[in-house]
Amino acid sequence: MADIVETAARKVFERYDLDGDGLVTADEYQKVVAELEGSQITESEAQALIDSLDTNGDRQMSFEEFWAAMNG
Repeated sequence: MADIVETAARKVFERYDLDGDGLVTADEYQKVVAELEGSQITESEAQALIDSLDTNGDRQMSFEEFWAAMNG
């Protein structure tokens, strides 16, 4: 069951990782929110969300950081 949940979480993460480099930037997050939700958030709002999940200080979100937040 955990594998199914992790696989689903990876698919969600990959939807936000527009360039496929394994990291979600504030710019990528902002673009996907606009596309999926039809709402606009500022780059600083997007960066604040990324920073809240970023544990290594690179100002990007890796799948591991995303997964940790999902299980936190």
